[in-house]
Amino acid sequence: MKKVFLITVLTVGLAGFMISGATVSHAQTGKNLPKAKEFRIERSMPKETVACIGCHKKESPGLFADWSHSRHASANITCLDCHQADTTDPDVSKEHYKQYERRDEKYGTKEYKIPISAVVTPKDCSRCHPDEAKQYGMSKHANTIEIIWKIDPWLNKGMNSDFERATGCFRCHGTVLKIKDGKPDPETWPNVGVGRINLDGSNGSCTSRHTRHRFSVMEARKPEACGQCHLGPDHPQIEIYMESKHGDIYTAFGDGTNLENYICADPILSFC
Repeated sequence: MKKVFLITVLTVGLAGFMISGATVSHAQTGKNLPKAKEFRIERSMPKETVACIGCHKKESPGLFADWSHSRHASANITCLDCHQADTTDPDVSKEHYKQYERRDEKYGTKEYKIPISAVVTPKDCSRCHPDEAKQYGMSKHANTIEIIWKIDPWLNKGMNSDFERATGCFRCHGTVLKIKDGKPDPETWPNVGVGRINLDGSNGSCTSRHTRHRFSVMEARKPEACGQCHLGPDHPQIEIYMESKHGDIYTAFGDGTNLENYICADPILSFC
C-alpha cells in the first residue's frame, strides 16, 4: 500500500515539474517577449580607427566620453563605421585631411589618412540598422520638409524672413544640405533636423532623437526628446502631454522606469 502511494506521489510530482517547465519555456519564447540582442562583434581595430580614437580623446574629450559610454563602443563600433566616406562623396571633409599633416600629433601622418564625412545620414546608419532606416524613411518625420512647403502658407507666400525660417523652421524640420567652397555650406550645416535632405539622397537625421555620440535609446524614449520640436503655440504637444494625467505619472514615476531596456507593456509609462 505504501509502495503504491509513493509511486502515485512521484508520478504527480514529475507531471507537475514537466508542466511548470513547459510553462517557463513558453514564457521565455512567447511571441510577446522581445528577442534578446547580442552586441558581440569579434574583430580587431584597424590602425586608422586607433588613430581616430587616440586623436579625438585628446582633441575632443567630451565627444570621446559620450562614445565610450555608448552601446556602440561596447560592440566595438567605432568612428569609421559611421564617418568613413568614399573619396568621390561630395561631403568628404577637406579640412580633416589637414589633420594628417600635423607634426605635433602622433597620428598626424599620411599613414592614417582616410576620407571622412562629418555628416552621418540614415543611409550610413542602415548598414547596421536596415529595418529601422527603412521604417524611418517611410515616416512623416523623414519627409517633413516636403510636407511643410506644401501646407505652410508662411513659407509658400514668403511672409517670413530667411532668419525666421532658419531658426523657427529649419532647426527642427531640417535643411537641404549644400556644399560651398568644398565643405558643407554653413547656412545648411550643422543641422540635425528630422527631415533634413542629405547629399547622398537620403532624408532625415537619426541624431534628431539619438543624440550623438552616445546614441542613447533611453534618451530617445523620453517625451522630452519629442519636446525639442513639438512645442509652442503652433504645435504644443509636449505641453499638452506634460499637463495631462499621463504626464503627471511620468513626472512622478518616470525615473523609476528602465527606459534603456524598456518593454512596451505598461499602458501609461510606454514611450517607445
